[in-house]
Amino acid sequence: MEALLEKEGTVESWNDERMDELSRRMDAGFEEAAKAIEVSAVKGEVAAVKDDVVRGFDKADREFARLNDRLDKLFWGIGFVGLTIGFNILADNL
Repeated sequence: MEALLEKEGTVESWNDERMDELSRRMDAGFEEAAKAIEVSAVKGEVAAVKDDVVRGFDKADREFARLNDRLDKLFWGIGFVGLTIGFNILADNL
């Protein structure tokens, strides 16, 4: 093939063998370009799915933080009520 490429500039006629070689090289180039486009499309899809997953985890983190805040308030409320009842019982016994 290198010999054909070297002669390409000096040979003025195209025979069947040279046309076949040109056709094979063009086909290989088109296949390579198609694979590159396919890989690029797959990478784009993977990036989109990754972004969706990251957004989903961010949303879950926000929801768990909100739930954590609400549980903290509930526990503080239960503790306050328990202490109030305990102090009332203690005050009644004195």
